[in-house]
Amino acid sequence: MIKAAELDKEYFLVLIPGQELVETAAQVQKIVSEHYNLYPDQIYPQLHITIDRIDKTKADLAEEILKNKVKEFGDIEIEVDRFSCIKFSGQHQLVLEVNETQSLSKFARGIHRELSEKNISTIENYEEWMFHITIVSNIFAENPIPMDELTEICLFMEGMSRPLSAHAEQLEIWRPTLDPVEKVIASFELGE
Repeated sequence: MIKAAELDKEYFLVLIPGQELVETAAQVQKIVSEHYNLYPDQIYPQLHITIDRIDKTKADLAEEILKNKVKEFGDIEIEVDRFSCIKFSGQHQLVLEVNETQSLSKFARGIHRELSEKNISTIENYEEWMFHITIVSNIFAENPIPMDELTEICLFMEGMSRPLSAHAEQLEIWRPTLDPVEKVIASFELGE
């Protein structure tokens, strides 16, 4: 079992999918967020795929490794096909399941292997990692959705199909914050 992130000790390694993929997910996110006034300042969590977590004291070293590593890869294909309900840290979250395309798998595992060898990755059982895009969650919400309603939304959407695909546009290292300026520590363009 993957343990919950330690927000005071870890940063996140995330892929930013192309706009065509996030538009549909962003619509669902916006509808639910506005209904519950989750983010009164209208700054929604940016849709992304977390591919690893790193020790924040080693962010500079991670940045150096990633700068070189991204040059080894071409396009990274991102495919989603259905909504899913996952329970994480005792709370349900509505996510879009991300298929493990060959390019995504090769990229994520290659990076994880290198970060692990240097003791930078904080994920011990990476084979259990599930790629997903979180759409609705109470993490960072100023006005969290009551648990029973969040579970209901989640179960209602579970399994709904929405096949989409795009290429990953960027790989970024993030701090755990919604603030768009504070959040990004490093950003790398992807693709040819």
